[in-house]
Amino acid sequence: MRLLDILYLAFSALRSRKLRTILTILGMTIGPALYVAAIASTKGYGESLTRSLQTLGANVIQIMSMPGRGESRVELTDKTLQRLSEINGVAAVVPIYSISSATVRVKGATVELSPMEETYRIIAVDLKYLDDIFKGLQISEGNLSGTGSSIAVIGAKVSKPDNPDLPQINLGDAITIEMTASGGEKRAITVRVVGILREYGQGLFFNPDTTIFIPLRAGKRLTGSSAYQQALVIAKDESYVQQVQTEITNIMGSNLRTFSPQQMVQTIQQAMGQFSTFLASISFMSFIVAFLAIMTTMFTSVTERVREIGILKAVGFRTRHILGLFLTEAALIGLMGGLLGIIAGIVGANFFYLPFSNIRAPFGQPGRGQAATFSLQITPKITPDLLLATLAMAVVIGLLAGLIPAWRAARYRPVEALRYE
Repeated sequence: MRLLDILYLAFSALRSRKLRTILTILGMTIGPALYVAAIASTKGYGESLTRSLQTLGANVIQIMSMPGRGESRVELTDKTLQRLSEINGVAAVVPIYSISSATVRVKGATVELSPMEETYRIIAVDLKYLDDIFKGLQISEGNLSGTGSSIAVIGAKVSKPDNPDLPQINLGDAITIEMTASGGEKRAITVRVVGILREYGQGLFFNPDTTIFIPLRAGKRLTGSSAYQQALVIAKDESYVQQVQTEITNIMGSNLRTFSPQQMVQTIQQAMGQFSTFLASISFMSFIVAFLAIMTTMFTSVTERVREIGILKAVGFRTRHILGLFLTEAALIGLMGGLLGIIAGIVGANFFYLPFSNIRAPFGQPGRGQAATFSLQITPKITPDLLLATLAMAVVIGLLAGLIPAWRAARYRPVEALRYE
């Protein structure tokens, strides 16, 4: 007997019992729908997070000296940073002076900087490393380099601030920065703007749009300190981050705090993995319910069609033909339920993400006032492999559910089946 004949007979049998078939197919739909929505959602979130971290500096590690007593305190001096630069996997060590409390005078206006106010932040850093710290950073006017230490590169919102009380700063303008050093001495420097950055958004630990970048020597003159407040260790790539972080702790001890986006990623991935497992377990429970529903439907169908089975065997159908016929019916239920479930899962995954398609998450330095935010573009990850695997599971569930009823139908003898009332 040809396969097409079996398919035709199986489809005709299902069509003759429309209501029961439709209800069974709908029961089968829930499992694939939940599975597709769960896997697509968690994969989509993970990939969106990874993409965002590429701009946040996934291969950058922040190190800060923690308070300690006597010899236990680790200061970030040039000698300390030289030791860190010798660690395997380290591409560069970038010392930083971060100044959030100071007075800035420009164009006759005076701006008081404070960690709690949305004004400016002043970062003293070797300007040649800005491209490494902020991936894809671009210059709008001027350039990122200049002669001497009395220069500055400013962010887009420093040049054209959102706050109308802050002055606009243009290329070539002079900025005077005054602050009180650790010994109580007031220090001041004047720098000239040689570059203006394009709008970038939140970076790893700083927002370049609201930052005034000055050379490291200018920061040392301003703070009067030979010890840096923090440093950024740039690994060769993301795969070295955990190794480098562990090595820094082994060398410098617990009084040197390290932080990287990879830590945050690992925590979120663990949480998303647990959530994905939970959703997958719910979908598999739905598959079990569908399995029982298909089996019940097939047993009922076999009971109702015993005389039909006897007639088919009497006209020449063999045991394997009857077995194949009922297995095909069960597989068709699984196939149609799987297809509908996939469609429902795709719609559900996209519908679920509508409120979260463009969220802004807090990100910044702990204890540094208001946390900055970065945008996270989230879309579900729906791949052909996921859809094919889901459809295959639905068909297999249908076949397994129909196996025992089909075997029972195939075992009927023609004489017994024809005499069945």
